[in-house]
Amino acid sequence: MTKPMSKREHRGSTARIGQLPALPRAYVPRQRLWSRLDDATETAVTLLVGPGGSGKTLGIAGWLRRSGRAADTTWVPADATWDADRLLTQLARRTDDRPVLVVVDDAHRLPLRTIQALDALLDTAPESFRVLLASRWDLPFTRLAPELLGDLTMLRGDLLRLDEQESGALVAAHARTDSADVARAVARRTQGWCAAVVLTARAVGAAPDPLELARRYAEIGPSVADRVASEVFATLRPRERHLLLCVASEPFVTPALAAHLSHDSGAGAVLADLEATGLLVTREASHEHDGVTVDGERYTIHPLLAEVVRRRISSGGVDVMRAAATVQRAVRLDVGRGASEDALHRLEAIGEYAVAAGLLAEEGPSLLLRGHGAPVREFAVAHPSAIEANPGSWFAVALERWFGGDVTAAAQWLERILHEPQPDTELAVVQHACARVMRARLGLEPIGRAVAHAQRVVADPELTAGAAALVPILLCELAVTQNWTGDLTTAEENLAAAVRLSRTHDLPLLTAVVLSHLAFTEYMRGRESAAAEVAEEAIALAAERGLVTPYSVARAQLARQLCELSGVPLRRGVQALEDDTLTGHAADLTTRFWMRTRRSRLDLAHGSVSAAELALEVPLETPPLPAHLAVVLLLERAFLASLSGDGVLLGQLQEQLTEIGATAEAALVAGLRADLAGDRRAAARHFGEATREPVTAQPAIRGLALVAQAQLADALGDGDRALDLLHGAVLETKVRRNAVPFLGWSRHGTPVSELVQRLGDIHPDPWLNEIDTHISGLSGIATYFGPSTPRPREREDRAPGSIRPTLSPRERDVLHELARGSTYADIAANLFVSENTVKTHVSSLYAKLAVNRRSAALAAARSMQLL
Repeated sequence: MTKPMSKREHRGSTARIGQLPALPRAYVPRQRLWSRLDDATETAVTLLVGPGGSGKTLGIAGWLRRSGRAADTTWVPADATWDADRLLTQLARRTDDRPVLVVVDDAHRLPLRTIQALDALLDTAPESFRVLLASRWDLPFTRLAPELLGDLTMLRGDLLRLDEQESGALVAAHARTDSADVARAVARRTQGWCAAVVLTARAVGAAPDPLELARRYAEIGPSVADRVASEVFATLRPRERHLLLCVASEPFVTPALAAHLSHDSGAGAVLADLEATGLLVTREASHEHDGVTVDGERYTIHPLLAEVVRRRISSGGVDVMRAAATVQRAVRLDVGRGASEDALHRLEAIGEYAVAAGLLAEEGPSLLLRGHGAPVREFAVAHPSAIEANPGSWFAVALERWFGGDVTAAAQWLERILHEPQPDTELAVVQHACARVMRARLGLEPIGRAVAHAQRVVADPELTAGAAALVPILLCELAVTQNWTGDLTTAEENLAAAVRLSRTHDLPLLTAVVLSHLAFTEYMRGRESAAAEVAEEAIALAAERGLVTPYSVARAQLARQLCELSGVPLRRGVQALEDDTLTGHAADLTTRFWMRTRRSRLDLAHGSVSAAELALEVPLETPPLPAHLAVVLLLERAFLASLSGDGVLLGQLQEQLTEIGATAEAALVAGLRADLAGDRRAAARHFGEATREPVTAQPAIRGLALVAQAQLADALGDGDRALDLLHGAVLETKVRRNAVPFLGWSRHGTPVSELVQRLGDIHPDPWLNEIDTHISGLSGIATYFGPSTPRPREREDRAPGSIRPTLSPRERDVLHELARGSTYADIAANLFVSENTVKTHVSSLYAKLAVNRRSAALAAARSMQLL
């Protein structure tokens, strides 16, 4: 199984169509391989399998040049960005009515879906393409049938081994000796492995007695990498050794990068010389980046040579110390100009773990919040002792785990930051404040004290001056906590400041995080339109910059969906919202609350009041709800209780709202309760009280109370006042674009659709027209849900543990017709069956529901959620 590409590797190998690799000066023709390729590439798929360093790439490149097919061949250096569509597009190209040969180098790096698509094309249209895949291991093709039909050819094994003549030619070129004995000794040791022949020959050529050293290699038999790690470098000039020590860990090396890392202005010429000698350095004259061909040379270091350099670095020495100092200088220059994403990798590659940990302490949070969390995580896992020795780096490690969703590991680091000695710096003060706020949301310390302390820190310019890059993180975490506690005004101010600072310091990941939380702040403040815009901005930023931030994207999607569920009409269907898989961060208490609310509203949109009520009963593993969210929950339950006709529950919810000081909200619930009881004057009075008292911004209490009061005022004969109240509701909801109040919550008032049409004749308004279009023909939300929603008594009458019966499609049709009040004759006409057939289905229904009359059947069906 292939190791997933790191972001750094992915960035260095963006999807491209490359040129054929240049052949080194000491190139040996591979006649046996070439002969087989001549025949094999007449089939649809040719798979050339061999280990790294076996000569696949240069063997194919030499064959293409010798055969004259180089100009008509597409060369693809594979990586994870080559999806099926992109590769199949290349395979579809034709020249002179023949498929163009596509060579895919490093085909083992192709995504599995791409291999599967290629396998499917091989099965359905093998005559339409020609592809040669060079891979380090077998690829998962369905081989039996294509091999029997001659559409798939496998090349491997001895075909890639150098024969005695080819090995001798390579030894002569690199060891600078024509001795047949030396050639035979090297061949016995390397067993025809191309890369091993080159490295061993160079080591042998530098020895005072080449034949003696070659025989010793052949007899002792340690791995080539182990042996040449100490000897092949002796054959290189000091300048070449220094360059390789500085750049061998880079996935791609340009002359400019080589000069930068090695502090050698002539590094490009050194690279060209190493490539020309065939010492496992490969050159590309140009490459494709984001669909554009980029001119300019760049080089790749073969993994075997990189391993030789790694071993050399591990063994230490003066040349390694010099290279380390040079790379450190380059890293400091990069960090100074803000390009620090590769800094940790380069310091780690040269063995400077302590310096890397120091850099992590200073730049780790910025690295992480620019979207480079993988290097932070990889270094922390690979070098725990270096992290342990530098307490300043702990916050970066904790933050990486926090944003990754591993709050258990993050909490452990945060605990250590608070209770173990830290550097005495402004940076540590800000980290300490941030750690307290984060731990408070996990219930590990009082939220009020942590918030007050953090607010003092961000307000102190002396403390924040030395930790400017960390301030937006603290502002964000502080505001997230304030979203939970209900201090939404301050939360909005802190989030706005965090957005401004994160953009100033170029922290796109943090910008996306902050915007997603700001969307929720705007939503909870009753600004649905603004919330949707901010959520869209967060989602677009994450997509544009390729940021891996699933929690932020899910949070922004959730805010947008809540706005859509209260808007008119839905821009997407309910099923589309249902299919979105949203995950919440364990420490994001506000989002977790609203995710449950979303679930309830989706169930209601699907037509089930009972399911919506059950969704709100799911317990949340959070601290006790703060007042502003407790009010939301009580009101959501009140709306559902009103739809199910549960006056007792409405009375209980009214009392609970009164107890927590939500006077206007309690008045609204009292109005719903009075309306349910048929007391229109009392209901109108309570709704009026709800419009005069301060209310929470979410849900739209004032707008709902105005519309319900308008319905009742008109039913009581005061039409002019009703239209004035409705006009006030239109103005109240216009900016928010919240249509929920216009669904008609009063059972005994005039239908809202009728009032909207009358108001539209007097005060035409685009928002009013949109509402009219949406609610036209709807008498009221209670009427809509009434036939399918069980009353409290019906729920109580249902026997505990009773099993819901399975109805046939026709029985369900008959049940819905009964709920509409249709007679047997109506049902027969609507379903195009006879009345006797209807009676048969009704009898079957009664038997399955264990009832003997229509009213009982409908009550049972509602309680079992069959309607």
